[in-house]
Amino acid sequence: MKLISKTLLNFLLISLPLLIIAGFFSYYLIKSELRDGTEEELSKEKVYAEKLIQTFKNPQTVYLTLDSLSSIQPFKGISFKSSYTDTLIFDITENENVGYRKLKSYYSFNGNEYQIILLKTTMQEDELLEGIFSAFTIISLFLMIAFFIVNWLVSKALWKPFYNTLSKLNTYDIKNHEQQQFLKTNTLEFQQLNTALTKMTDKIHIDYLQQKEFTENASHKMQTPLAVIKTNLTQLMQSTTLSESDMNNLQTIENTTKKMASLNKALILLSKIENNQFKENELISVNKIINKVINNFADLIEVKNIKLNLNLKDDLQLTINPTLTEILLSNLVQNAIRHNVNGGIINIDLMQNKLIISNSSEALTINSNELFTRFKKNDASKDSLGLGLAIVKSICNIYQLNIDYSYSNQLHTFTLNSTKDLL
Repeated sequence: MKLISKTLLNFLLISLPLLIIAGFFSYYLIKSELRDGTEEELSKEKVYAEKLIQTFKNPQTVYLTLDSLSSIQPFKGISFKSSYTDTLIFDITENENVGYRKLKSYYSFNGNEYQIILLKTTMQEDELLEGIFSAFTIISLFLMIAFFIVNWLVSKALWKPFYNTLSKLNTYDIKNHEQQQFLKTNTLEFQQLNTALTKMTDKIHIDYLQQKEFTENASHKMQTPLAVIKTNLTQLMQSTTLSESDMNNLQTIENTTKKMASLNKALILLSKIENNQFKENELISVNKIINKVINNFADLIEVKNIKLNLNLKDDLQLTINPTLTEILLSNLVQNAIRHNVNGGIINIDLMQNKLIISNSSEALTINSNELFTRFKKNDASKDSLGLGLAIVKSICNIYQLNIDYSYSNQLHTFTLNSTKDLL
């Protein structure tokens, strides 16, 4: 949920109960004021009734209103204090029960007791309260809607620098670093955030350049010593004075040197790929490159007695760097051969924008999420450098390709596809 939505929701959760409480409080306050006014009027009428009694020569009953609801009557019994009560009386005209405020009082004059009953309708008060309550409800709804709209617009304007910063961070590419120009704002917190992010991206880029320079220099510097070692090893192994033990040791050194050379070559390749040094794109046939790669590994496929199933439905034409394409497909095919079993199978299917390469083998001994991580390799593959799939992933990132892995029915499957119809 967005921060603006959370802010509005929290306001709603807080303000709505407060508005309801304020509404009920206002309702009872107004109702109390109206009741006090009614009682005050009844009290004035009571004084008028008492003055009227003082004009009586003999006890008598007098109706003070045309509806005979308010009256003065002789009373015999125990008198009580004046009291106010609410009552309902059916009104024929309105055809409904109407609320009244009733005052019952007692008055003595010339040794006679009188009971004074005064009633005043509260129907107008109730209608007034209903009107006030309705108006309050409408005003509250209007204020709520107005607040939401205004708050949303104001919040959107206030948070615009934040979303601008977030957008720049989402598109930030460390390889194409540029000084970040964040949207100017007079909000202190956003200013501090932008300053911190600018410093952070600059430092990250400097660290990246230093690491890249170190990797490039180290890889290139290693080439010459490795070449010298290989030359001297070749000369030593041609000597006729070496014992069998010496030959075995030299063979081990040569194998290790070859592995170091392959590792150095892979690291240089990775560095070139990540530095986007392969910029020459050509219109190529993916089918031809796949067939070329298969021919390159034909002997190895035959040695492991692997059954190859090719299903190349379309002759796919792409504008892409041919060298990287060959490296990408070679690594995937080599991976399918190296991790296969004797007498296994390899399926290669090319259809529209999807390439599927699967091979038979046992399940992985590592987490599948680590397959494309550098130097991560399956335990059964000790000769592997653990860089083949990392190179595949780097090439895919350049051309915005998706590479997915799955394992089912003892088949390891790599699926290469693109929403941009590259593959």
